[in-house]
Amino acid sequence: MLERIIILVLILAGVFFLIKKGFYGSPKRIKNPVIDFASINSGLPTILYFWTEQCTQCVSLQNPALSKLKKQNQFFNLVSYNALNEVKITKELNIKTVPSTVVLSQKNEIKFVNNGFASEKLLASQLKGI
Repeated sequence: MLERIIILVLILAGVFFLIKKGFYGSPKRIKNPVIDFASINSGLPTILYFWTEQCTQCVSLQNPALSKLKKQNQFFNLVSYNALNEVKITKELNIKTVPSTVVLSQKNEIKFVNNGFASEKLLASQLKGI
């Protein structure tokens, strides 16, 4: 009986390690950047915002949240993309819906991907966590 418990604990520890490694591994970098990073202030984190003209959530929720966040916190870059015009970057970042936001560190590492609406509070906490 004790052997079974030890084996179960070892299996659970292995599963935990694999899950943790998968979720908290090294930050991903954008492989083939379409973004002109030279024009972005490299000392600041960046929010990439993906939208379309037909997206009502983009206009009614995400745009106001980003505007309010930018007014309160000037210490990040905001880059906006029409997802229909930027197919290469949307595929690379696995953007499935609009609105979507991607939070990059100062070193252009992907820290957070928010598919769907991301509130001002959520984005502020993600920026603060970098």
